[in-house]
Amino acid sequence: MAAPSVKPMGHRRKTSDTRMFKELLNRDALTCLDSELNKLLKTAPPGADNVFKKDFEGFTKLFSRYIQQEGPSVEWEKINLVPDGAVKSYDDLSMPVSKDAAQAVLSKLVVVKLNGGLGTSMGCTGPKSLISVRNDLTFLDLNVQQIEVST
Repeated sequence: MAAPSVKPMGHRRKTSDTRMFKELLNRDALTCLDSELNKLLKTAPPGADNVFKKDFEGFTKLFSRYIQQEGPSVEWEKINLVPDGAVKSYDDLSMPVSKDAAQAVLSKLVVVKLNGGLGTSMGCTGPKSLISVRNDLTFLDLNVQQIEVST
């Protein structure tokens, strides 16, 4: 009599397992978001909590739509290079003629800070900008301080 065929135990995943994992991950993200927004809502000035609550509900809807999307969140083939002449050297910028002119220009300033991607590969989860770095300051706190000092 031949021995029964035994299949080795392995790491096999079914499509449904992956789908369920994503659904649980999305549900967890929404639960965490709701919890954090409720904490933040408690810090709203008296009488303004309804306005903040409405804003938070709108953000939650947008976030929910985002995490339900299939496929890439950025369609890279639609991204164009910056046109020639769009980026100017600091030395080529003119000095504002007045404090009001300087404030008008700075009110249009946008800071985009891209940090490395090692956090996830090192096992960090959650928003990396909120990791405490030094003296209970987060990466986000340090970035805001850099901007405030330079303006």
